[in-house]
Amino acid sequence: MTETLHVRWKPGTLDTLLVTSPHGTLEWNVLIFERVFGAPAVGQLYLQGRATVTREALPAAAQVA
Repeated sequence: MTETLHVRWKPGTLDTLLVTSPHGTLEWNVLIFERVFGAPAVGQLYLQGRATVTREALPAAAQVA
């Protein structure tokens, strides 16, 4: 199963991204994002200001009783 991540620049920064997933929004450094998703995804960010990527979904958390 895969999930879609929506990525955009954090306003006022040159190296921080806001990555939104179905689980919430996190801040990522652009270098980490490039290592995971490659240069073409970073190029899309520089040209359009946002990108959409997919990755393997994380396993659901186990229910704790």
